[in-house]
Amino acid sequence: MQPTTETAADPDRLERRLPAEPPAGWQRTDAGGGIVEYRLPGDDGVCAAAKVTVRPDVVDSAAVRIERKKGCQTAGRSTYDDLEAAVDAVETTLHRALE
Repeated sequence: MQPTTETAADPDRLERRLPAEPPAGWQRTDAGGGIVEYRLPGDDGVCAAAKVTVRPDVVDSAAVRIERKKGCQTAGRSTYDDLEAAVDAVETTLHRALE
């Protein structure tokens, strides 16, 4: 399947389905267009201790793309064809980072 905006999640629906009130310590920022960023502030003031960015995937053929950072380093990227699976992955990531 070729990359297409037709397979990407609806931006408004994605924003609504993601946790509006993230676990303690996390801060949510909505950048518009379905891009939602969760940040766990760090001590150095430069990089977040952790960051999770969620967006409709218009690059690949998936519905949602999730990018993770730990400090200033990339910690991985995942794509999901299903909106519910992506939301579950975000919730799990936010909780596990606090363990």
